[in-house]
Amino acid sequence: MTHRTSPEHAGIIKICQGDIDYQGIVEHINDGVVIIREEQIIFANNAFYEISQSGPDEVLQSDFSKFVSPVDREKVREYCRGLLFAEDLADTIEFLMPVREGEAIIEMKVSVVDCGGTPAILGALTDITERRKTRFELQRIKERLESIIQSMTEVVVSLSPDDFSIRAINPSAEALYGIPVRDFVSGENHILNFVHPDDLEKVDRFYRNLPEAEFDQLEYRIIHRNKSIKWVEDEGHVVYTGSGHIRRIDHVIRDITEEKKALDALKLSEEKYRDFFESTSDMAFTITPEGDFIDINEAGLKLLGIESLEEAYESNVRNFYVDGAERDELIKEIYGKGHVEGMQVRFKNRAGDIIEVAVTARAKIGDSGRHLYHEGIVHNITQTLENQRNRVLRNAAGGMCHYLNTHLMQLDTSLELMAGDIKSLKALLEKLDRNEEEPGAIAEEMKEVVESFLFSHENIADAYQKISEVTKAFNKAFLYKEESYSSDTILNIFSAYGYEEDDAKG
Repeated sequence: MTHRTSPEHAGIIKICQGDIDYQGIVEHINDGVVIIREEQIIFANNAFYEISQSGPDEVLQSDFSKFVSPVDREKVREYCRGLLFAEDLADTIEFLMPVREGEAIIEMKVSVVDCGGTPAILGALTDITERRKTRFELQRIKERLESIIQSMTEVVVSLSPDDFSIRAINPSAEALYGIPVRDFVSGENHILNFVHPDDLEKVDRFYRNLPEAEFDQLEYRIIHRNKSIKWVEDEGHVVYTGSGHIRRIDHVIRDITEEKKALDALKLSEEKYRDFFESTSDMAFTITPEGDFIDINEAGLKLLGIESLEEAYESNVRNFYVDGAERDELIKEIYGKGHVEGMQVRFKNRAGDIIEVAVTARAKIGDSGRHLYHEGIVHNITQTLENQRNRVLRNAAGGMCHYLNTHLMQLDTSLELMAGDIKSLKALLEKLDRNEEEPGAIAEEMKEVVESFLFSHENIADAYQKISEVTKAFNKAFLYKEESYSSDTILNIFSAYGYEEDDAKG
């Protein structure tokens, strides 16, 4: 590229180039190179034209300050002047250069050279905009990470790989251990000093093995400054240098005391539930919505007539319902309301025996709303219902007996009256046969006897009608089904009202 220069500067440039002997070098290097003499640019290479986004006509013989942002212009001017007369100034300066996209950050390394007997400044310029942006971004990320670490509730601590001394620790340590962070930073105290004596051996082994393991974690106890015991989860990992050496060992220590208590309580609860599950005389179960057994206790196996858990896992609870519609209604209730309590259904065991049961269960539903399973207990109420039916039958039979006794007494009274009337009628007939009285008088007496007889007959008919009504009503209310226990049940009912079998035989 040909540089246009004025005749008056051509000789000077030639002299400068000859004195410096940079002509063959500067044309091929990436840094922008300029020679500034008396604040004017008398030489520039192609790289400078690219950096400044200007052509030779705009650069050569121009004031160098033209390529410096106004905010830095005076600073650069003073620096260049001072450089010619001082020896203790730095050989590098940064400034902003105006470009089409805004401003570029320029780093210029300078030296003073002799240019035809006059001192000049030789500058090598590098556009460090992207480098500086990267540095700023890294700094921003670093500050953000530091801010996050400072605000974390977990303790973050960096240890030396040589002696485990603390290099850095965040403020959360004060809450966890109860002492100021400065005591850790100064070396006055150490996190290992707070480890519970019973856990010290395994914690020491954990820390010493980390350089080889590279990553590991451990739960252990610490003793707070106030003597309270806390559980912590310690995650440690090794940080390496670019050359593969261990730079430091970082630990994140989290207080899990409340979690530990909750887990211990849950474990205890599960143990209690399991004890109940195995020891209850009721069927305890966990079943999928489709009816597959997830778990069932020994009492449940016995109730259904199943030989083993393996057999249960291969079975479906649907097969043990007398009426599948009852199960459909039960499932609808469980997963609709989330639970069901004491719902009565009928099971049929392997032997074909019908068992009446009461189901109490709760649904387990996943976060997505999917029905996972339901669990609960099945209480055999067959005997209870039988006792209830017998009790109702006893009460009904007792009431009926009382009702019948009332009308039987009416029949008995009427029969006694009729017996007396019959005797009276017989006596009158004998008088008539013996002609002891006038037939007309005897007829009047016989008329009174007949009327009394008719009255007793009406009472008997009334009692019979009422007895018939109550037996018909009883038959409608209680559908009779001959069962093996009916005779004994009936005898028990009548025994409750004073009837004895021996009395009946007598």
